[in-house]
Amino acid sequence: MAVKPDPSGFPQRKLKDAPTVTPGQMREIQRAAQEVFHYDILQPIENAGRTVAQLVLAMFGGRGRGQRVVMLAGGGHVGAAGLCAARHLDNWGVRTEPILGEVESQMSFATRRQLHILEESGIGEPHDHDTSEHTVEEHLQRADLIVDALVGYGLEGAPTGLAAAVTEIAGASRRPILALDVPTGVNATTGTVSSPAIAACTTLIFDLPKAGQILPSCANEVGDLYVADLGIPRAAYERLGISTRDLFAEGPLVRLRR
Repeated sequence: MAVKPDPSGFPQRKLKDAPTVTPGQMREIQRAAQEVFHYDILQPIENAGRTVAQLVLAMFGGRGRGQRVVMLAGGGHVGAAGLCAARHLDNWGVRTEPILGEVESQMSFATRRQLHILEESGIGEPHDHDTSEHTVEEHLQRADLIVDALVGYGLEGAPTGLAAAVTEIAGASRRPILALDVPTGVNATTGTVSSPAIAACTTLIFDLPKAGQILPSCANEVGDLYVADLGIPRAAYERLGISTRDLFAEGPLVRLRR
C-alpha cells in the first residue's frame, strides 16, 4: 500500500528555529535526566515507542488495516524504542515483524526488556533471533514500511556486523524507510554519510535535532523530518543553556520544515 512520508495533522516549525544539540550534549542531557532528575530510562523509551507508532499510523493514512512493518532493531535504546513501537502498532492493527541487528546477549537491559514483552505477547517469533540474509530479505518482501531502529546518534563510523548486513539489504529493498533518531550510517556530528547507509524517506528525531543530521550533506538520507518530545524534564536542557519551551507548545510530535 502507499505510504505517505510527510503526513499532515501535526504542528509545524521551521527547522532553523529548532534548537540543535551535539551528540555530546545529548548524552549529558540524558545523563542528567537519569542521575539528577531520576528519570527512569524506561520512561523515554515508552514515550518514544508510542510516538513512533503514532507517526507510522499517520504514514498509513491514520488507521491500522493489517499493514506490514519490518522493525530493524539494534541493541541500544533506539532499538528498544523500535521494539516498543511494535507492541503499540500490533495493538492498533498493524502487523509488525521485528528483525534483530544485534545478538540478545549484547543488548541493553531496556532493549531486552522490550524484546521479552514482544515474545510473551506473541509478536516476536523464535526465528527473529536468527537474523540471516535470507530471513531479512524474506521479511522485506512482505513489508509496506521498514523502520530503521538499528543505531541512533552514537554511531561515528560505518555500521558493522549484523547492523551493516541488515542496512545493505534494507537499502536494496526499495521499500520506504522511516529512520528513528538518525538514519544508520549518518554521522550525527558531521553529517558524513558512510557506506552502507540508510536512505530514509522520513526521520523521526528523538528529543532534539542533532547538529550533523540537518546538514545538506545528508539531506537525501534523512528525508522529511519530525521531532518527538520524550518527556525529559525541561530543566535538564536548561542546565546546558538550551530552551525547548516553544518547540513542543502544540504537542509532542512536530514536523520540521526546511
